[in-house]
Amino acid sequence: MDSLTQAVLGIAVAHTGFSNKINRKKTVFFGAVVATLPDLDIYLAKFFNDPLTEIELHRGFSHSLLFFLLLAAIISKLFKNSFDTVSFKRMYFTTFLILLTHSLLDVFTTWGTQILWWYPEKFALKSIFVVDFFYTFPLLVGVMIGLKRRKLKFTYCGLLVSSLYLGWGLLAQSNVKKEAQQQFSEVIHQEIQQITVKPTFSNSILWNVIIETKDGFYLSDRSLFDNEPMAFQYFPNRHYLIDELKTAKNIQRLITISENQYIITQNENGLVFNDLRFGLLKNEPDDVQFAFSYQLVPQDDDFIVKELPKENRDGKQLLKNIWNRIF
Repeated sequence: MDSLTQAVLGIAVAHTGFSNKINRKKTVFFGAVVATLPDLDIYLAKFFNDPLTEIELHRGFSHSLLFFLLLAAIISKLFKNSFDTVSFKRMYFTTFLILLTHSLLDVFTTWGTQILWWYPEKFALKSIFVVDFFYTFPLLVGVMIGLKRRKLKFTYCGLLVSSLYLGWGLLAQSNVKKEAQQQFSEVIHQEIQQITVKPTFSNSILWNVIIETKDGFYLSDRSLFDNEPMAFQYFPNRHYLIDELKTAKNIQRLITISENQYIITQNENGLVFNDLRFGLLKNEPDDVQFAFSYQLVPQDDDFIVKELPKENRDGKQLLKNIWNRIF
């Protein structure tokens, strides 16, 4: 999730963990700082100056249980003298919970997280967008009132409402998935190899649908307010264009990162690897671009990977289209 949401969640966990044994300023500072520490990996990744390394490192070891067990001990040792009214055991347990809830919340997002670092894959339920006002707002209100009145029940209430929203997202996702499978089978008589349903920007009303078949992908979206049948847009995967290139290290990395949800296209500069997981940025008859597309530039026995640039107006138009599509 976004940094603000993670900070608010961290403050909420700190308030419940310390149970008003320390003052509000210390609770806010400690909860917000500790909760944002795992995401500092994005700054570490930038030193590599490689878009693939940035993706691979983010939400990797820094979001794992093993890292949290070690980091919680270090933080508790460093801050214990400043929190003399709290036992070391409570300090450690609260710190660990702040870090753990950060990673657990990320599991619900599309990016997922490598919470079990020794296991190579990231866990992703893909039921909430990385920025969602409807999750953050009730949590923020509950924490603010709870801290101001020094009453845990309001903070617990904020945590409960935001957690129920996560449950709602899973339920909505499941219903859209069932509906998409049914409508696809009725209209397009192909075997579904995999189906992915994910929320669009900051809401759980409009969902993107990716259906993989033998030779390509069908993309669609579904609003919970829709009454009309779904329309599916087909994109051939054209994986044959890189059949002889799949042994290249960076090609293998891209395939792994994209979870095999990719298509290959061509432009004036050569081959383009398109990661389908985050949807279309532009979808015009003569101008189609995905949110994450990479130019493959040959170099020796491998490829240099360069992310295709995105323009601000494309993002603004996408948000406008989502808003209009929901309602």
